[in-house]
Amino acid sequence: MPSAYILAKDQIEQARAILANEVWFDAQLDHLFELALFRIDELQDIVEAPVPLHPRSASMPNSARGPRTRLMPWLDP
Repeated sequence: MPSAYILAKDQIEQARAILANEVWFDAQLDHLFELALFRIDELQDIVEAPVPLHPRSASMPNSARGPRTRLMPWLDP
């Protein structure tokens, strides 16, 4: 399944193509579309980047799950 970034990029490209008509063309708007597409590409690259593995330190617990945090700490007694 494609990511939300790819789907958003497709929608922006469609809107850009529709507004590229000679009657509706606006250079400033076209530039904003270009910036949006560039930023979506950057975000997609960040999402797809491999996560670096950090070596375990002495302060980390031996559990494979890491330190346990409460999802709703306000419910603690």
